[in-house]
Order: sequence, then structure tokens, then C-alpha cells
Amino acid sequence: MWKYLGYAGIIIPVLGATYGGLQIASNLETKLNGAYEMAEDAHERIGGIEGRIDFETEEAKRDIENGLEGLSNKLDNQKESMSFKVSEFQREVLQIQKILSVLEGTTQNLEKNSFSNVTTTQLDGVRELVYQVRDANMGKPDNTQMLYDLQRQIEDINRRMSELHNGNWN
Repeated sequence: MWKYLGYAGIIIPVLGATYGGLQIASNLETKLNGAYEMAEDAHERIGGIEGRIDFETEEAKRDIENGLEGLSNKLDNQKESMSFKVSEFQREVLQIQKILSVLEGTTQNLEKNSFSNVTTTQLDGVRELVYQVRDANMGKPDNTQMLYDLQRQIEDINRRMSELHNGNWN
């Protein structure tokens, strides 16, 4: 029995060392589990942040695309508006050119018959008026008032010509 008691001196420290080693291993396992849980939590938070970044990036892309599409539509509308205005202006210029052509023809006709129908001064007045309209047409898009003045002067010349043909020399 004493013999076994001698072994007790060896067995008890071995058991103590084993127990201490198991305690250390248990503490390490607990710390490792805590570190693993912290790592999982960190990965979940990183995944959430990445998801929000992806969502916000996609939302920003959509906003930019919508903004660019809106600007493109506005530019298209402005191009159409300007195109319409240019074509309207060109139409008005063509009408004025037609009127000027008629006036030039009338002026040439008046020149041929100037001695029997109108005076040279009246003919020069009409010619000067044609040049004024032509010069004004080059600088201004709106010639409405000048055309009314031109029409009034032409009517005045027609009235005078009628009076000359009817024998009223006043």
C-alpha cells in the first residue's frame, strides 16, 4: 500500500497538471468561440454595409440616368422649337421676298410708263421704298410695320395714278 502511496505523489501532480491544462483549454475554447462570434458579427455588418453601398450606388446610377434622360428630352424639345422658329422665319422671309419681287416688277412697269402715268419723283420714291424694305429685311425679323407703310404708300400711288388717268391734276 505504501507502494501505492508513493505513486500518489506522482499521480496527484499529474492529475493537477491535467486539470489545469483542461482549464486552460476550456478558457481558450471559450475565447476562440467569442472571437469566432465577433468575426461572424463583423462579417455580417460588413455584408450589410456592402449591400447598402451597392443599393446606394444603383440608386445613384438610376438618378444620373434619369437626369441625363430628362436633359436629353429638354434638348430635343428645344431643338424642335428652334427648328420650328427657323422654318417660320424662313417662311416669312420668302413672303417678303415675294412682295419685293412684285414691287420690283411694278417699279419696272412704272419706269416703262413713267412719263404717261407717274412723275419721276414718285417713281424714285417707290424705288427707294423697295430698297428700304430690302435693307430692313436683312437686319430685322419683324417687318410688319414697314410692310403696312409700304402698302399705304403703294395705295397712295395707285390713288394718284387713278386721279391722273381721270384728269384730276391737283
